[in-house]
Amino acid sequence: MLDSLYEKALKKRDSINQKLEEIESFQVDASGQWVDYPIKESNLDKNIAAGDGSINKRRFLPFIFYAIDAEGIIHTSTGLKRVESSEIDIISHHKYVEDRLRSYMGIFEIKNALRLFKEHDVDLFLFDGSILGNLIRPFPIEKELREHVKEKIREKYLPLLEEELKSSDVEITSSKFADIIADEFNDHTEPMIYLENLENIVVISEFIKQNKKIVAISKTSTSNEYFNLKVPDIAIFDMYSKKQGYSKPRYSTVSDVKRDFPVRNDFLNSLTFTIFYARLEDYKNILKFELPYYAKEEDIKDLLKDIQNISAEGYPLLLKKAHDDVVIRKTDLENLSKIIGFREKSGREMLNE
Repeated sequence: MLDSLYEKALKKRDSINQKLEEIESFQVDASGQWVDYPIKESNLDKNIAAGDGSINKRRFLPFIFYAIDAEGIIHTSTGLKRVESSEIDIISHHKYVEDRLRSYMGIFEIKNALRLFKEHDVDLFLFDGSILGNLIRPFPIEKELREHVKEKIREKYLPLLEEELKSSDVEITSSKFADIIADEFNDHTEPMIYLENLENIVVISEFIKQNKKIVAISKTSTSNEYFNLKVPDIAIFDMYSKKQGYSKPRYSTVSDVKRDFPVRNDFLNSLTFTIFYARLEDYKNILKFELPYYAKEEDIKDLLKDIQNISAEGYPLLLKKAHDDVVIRKTDLENLSKIIGFREKSGREMLNE
C-alpha cells in the first residue's frame, strides 16, 4: 500500500504544487478588516487561567471503553495551581455514540472550569475551542424523540440537573438517572441522550455567565463570515499580513444562528458573541478569538495585552500546557484496560474492532 502511495506522490507532485501556487496567489484586499498593531504586555497583574479537555476511546467487540481528562491551570502571584478531573467508563455501541462522547467531554471540560472559578479568584479564563460552536451544534435525536417524552424528561429531571450543578463535583450528572430512565422508558438510549443534551446546555449557560472573564481561542478555523469565500478567513488574514495585529470584530447573535433551546432559551438567545482573529507575534500563527459578550476594539486591544503577558511563540503558554497535560494516548488506554481487567474477565482476548 505504501509503495503505491509513494508512486502516486511522485506522479502528482507537479499538479498538486500548481494547485498550491494558485491558492497562495489568491488575492483578497483585507486592508479594511485587518489592523497591524504592536501588542505590548499589560501592566496590570491579573490571575489568568486556562483549561482544556481530552477524550479517547478503545473499541472492543461488546462495548467501547473511554477515558476523559480535564485540567484547569491558573497563574497566580504564588505560582501555578491546577484543578484536574477525570473519568473512565464503558458505553454500548450505537449510532449516536460519537456525539455522546463529544458531549461528555464538553460537559466535563466546562464543569472543571466552573470548579476552578469556585476555588480560585480568576480574572481571565482561556478556553480551548469554540463556545458558540458547542452551543449551536445540532443535537442528535432532537427530531426523533416524541415531544411528550421530551416534556416529561424536562419536568422530572431538569430540576435535578440544576440542583446537582450547585456542587463542585465534576461528572456526567445525567448518568446518575440512567437506571431510572431505563425503567421508565422502553428504549432508554434516546431519552438518556436528550437528558445529556439538556445537561450540556445548562453547563454551557452557567459558564457563559462568567461573561467578560472568558475568551475562547482556536488554532484552526474554516469560518468565512468575513469574506464569504471558499478560502477560510484565517487563511486570507494570514496571507495579507505577517505582523502582530487583529481583525476588526464581527458580532454574532445567538438568536440569528440558532432557533430555540429546550432550556435557558431566553438567556441564550439574548447573547451576542464577538469574533475576531489576531496574531500575537510577528510571523507566528493567527488565532481565532471568541468572546461571549459584545466587545469594542479598545476592549480587544486590552484583552490582547493581557494574553500577551503569558504567551510565547505567538500562543498562550497556559493553554498549551493544559492541552499537553490532558492528552490521553493509545498506550494510556491500553494500560487502563489492563488495570480494569477486561481481558482477564472475558476468559479470552477481546479483540479490538
